[in-house]
Amino acid sequence: MPYTVITHSGKAHIDEVLAIAALAVHRGEFPSEIQRMNSNEAAEFVAAGNVPPNCWVIDCGLKYNPDHRLFDHHQDRELPSAALMIFDHLFPELKGTDLHGYFKLVSKVDTQGARSLADSVIVGESRDYWSFSQQLLVRIFEEDPLSIINLVSRGLSEKIVFEGAKKAASEWAEFPGRLVEEEIEGIKALAYTEHPPIEIFDGLHGIDRNIIEECGAAVVYGYDKNDASIRTLYRTDIGHELLDFTRSEAEHTVFSHQGGFLLRFRPTDRNEWRKIVSESIL
Repeated sequence: MPYTVITHSGKAHIDEVLAIAALAVHRGEFPSEIQRMNSNEAAEFVAAGNVPPNCWVIDCGLKYNPDHRLFDHHQDRELPSAALMIFDHLFPELKGTDLHGYFKLVSKVDTQGARSLADSVIVGESRDYWSFSQQLLVRIFEEDPLSIINLVSRGLSEKIVFEGAKKAASEWAEFPGRLVEEEIEGIKALAYTEHPPIEIFDGLHGIDRNIIEECGAAVVYGYDKNDASIRTLYRTDIGHELLDFTRSEAEHTVFSHQGGFLLRFRPTDRNEWRKIVSESIL
């Protein structure tokens, strides 16, 4: 069924962009119209009961009532942002995922300001780097909201699918013996003992940061995604000051990154990777 969206006019924010994109993903179609209305007019519109049954009022209107498709938080400082309210309402099955965590982060900035972030004082260049693309999105949204919702909702759909892949990958990785920890001359390593199914391979990359942090691994001995005969040695952030794979050499190297953090090779025996790690210690 066709539906419309009302949001506030003026300066746009990533909050309402994500909220509308999440709505579009959930419904499986884009809104037929996105009307950007003056906030005071939107509040009067809602108070008068003029919202039609096929309309969602997001980040304006001074009313939160999900049963009536009203998602504003400005009237109550205890409420999260519109994006998080929409996400929690429409995707309860994704509670606790990394994607949910990102929506919570957006809500924190939207309701408390960027200085509420733990690293707001020390982050400079990285903030400027990542904020540039977001600024482009919200500026274009102000002029052509549907084009941005088209783009962001497609990306959000992929993120939701990816959360499913990560869940399957986590279940695979929890099976005893598939991932083992060992120590090589004081260097903690995490080793895959079997090639993961291709359908969960990307999902494993989505969860391996947590696994690495839990075990303190400086290096991961894994598999190439498409060729099980190729093994990989990847230096983690923990191993940044500890290992450099350019200091060693595999007998059958497929690729060695000159940055010293990645080596792809066909092992000659089960212990070659341990020898490479040993020779790569700084």
